[in-house]
Amino acid sequence: MARIDWAQLCELAFLDDRGRLCLIGVTTHLPVPSLPIAVRQLMIAARIVNVRHGDELDVVVSILTPRGVLAQPETHGALDVAVAGGEFLLITLRDVPLTDEGIYRVLVSVGENEPTTFELPVELLYKPSRVEVH
Repeated sequence: MARIDWAQLCELAFLDDRGRLCLIGVTTHLPVPSLPIAVRQLMIAARIVNVRHGDELDVVVSILTPRGVLAQPETHGALDVAVAGGEFLLITLRDVPLTDEGIYRVLVSVGENEPTTFELPVELLYKPSRVEVH
């Protein structure tokens, strides 16, 4: 049964003309200018093992907010899954809504396997300063 060997969150992932996986903007945290905001695009590159030619892969992606609520993009085509080179999943997430600072959890699974989980800290770049007026 197909399963995820490893996965990485990034801004862009693709196979080059030599069939090598290229990752741009490996993402370990997201500093944002304000909240709420929608992240235009994130990608997950995952290596899958035990895949046989012709297998259909049931890929599930979920994003939980710091409050434990499911974050779902509101646009059509917000999730795109492609198999590249026969061993990689390239998952594109578009218009991901971020509403709060804190740890977002991205879960990716293939079939009935346990999900691979990413913890993605989201933090404001600038904290509004409080000014006391008398």
